[in-house]
Amino acid sequence: MHVFNQGKWIAAIVLLFSFNSLCQAATEDEKWEFAFNAMIHVLHHEIGHALIDQFEIPVIGQEEDAADGFATVAVLETYDDPQPILLDAAASWFAMHAEQTAEGYEPTYFDLHDLNIQRAYRIICVAHGYDPNTFAAAAKEVELPEDRLETCVDDADQAVASWDKLLSNAYRNEDGPGGKVTLSVVALPEFSDVTKRLDENGAASEITKWLDETYNWPKPITVTFDTCGEENAFYDPSEVKVIMCYEFITYLRGLADTFDE
Repeated sequence: MHVFNQGKWIAAIVLLFSFNSLCQAATEDEKWEFAFNAMIHVLHHEIGHALIDQFEIPVIGQEEDAADGFATVAVLETYDDPQPILLDAAASWFAMHAEQTAEGYEPTYFDLHDLNIQRAYRIICVAHGYDPNTFAAAAKEVELPEDRLETCVDDADQAVASWDKLLSNAYRNEDGPGGKVTLSVVALPEFSDVTKRLDENGAASEITKWLDETYNWPKPITVTFDTCGEENAFYDPSEVKVIMCYEFITYLRGLADTFDE
């Protein structure tokens, strides 16, 4: 019987926490950077749902898995330096797994999503398969065995090729109409620090611009940052909105504090 080793995974999380390998002297700005890096992957996950819906992309298996795959591939393919984003995203899922385990949480095996720890491993696996040199240390730290690392190359190749094919008719021509993607950052006093840092970070506006320039959306789509009353992010097909909840960004920031404990 496998027994979860809390200390081992906390150590792995700390080393995956990309801005500081020790994480003992992380500044407030660095902890927010971690939160926004993890947020970027989640935001791309929801964009994956939007693409599946708007372009009627067929999905074999769970749509949540497909959206996770899109998020990782999109970060790998479109960012000059995807490493900190993906390492922080994986670290956030490892941290959520450790948090739930410490609280005695019983895994929900019938959930729409894979378990948090599976999602973390999947990010590292695909990233390593895509770029073994860059992600070798991370794969070693989370003890992915050599035989699995070999198949991670196949996983990455398949993910990239599959999304390229599925989205072949979704890309916008240079002469095609733009202006279909709108960013909405709702100003709320209780989340003023989040919105201020979000503006300084620039990720939301950059992603919105990329979405507008890259895809020929059948319907106008809005990327919204707002309060939701829960720690969540989701795509609303009825309103054609990708919604990132301030509560979830705040939660991700709080996860960074657990690396100091």
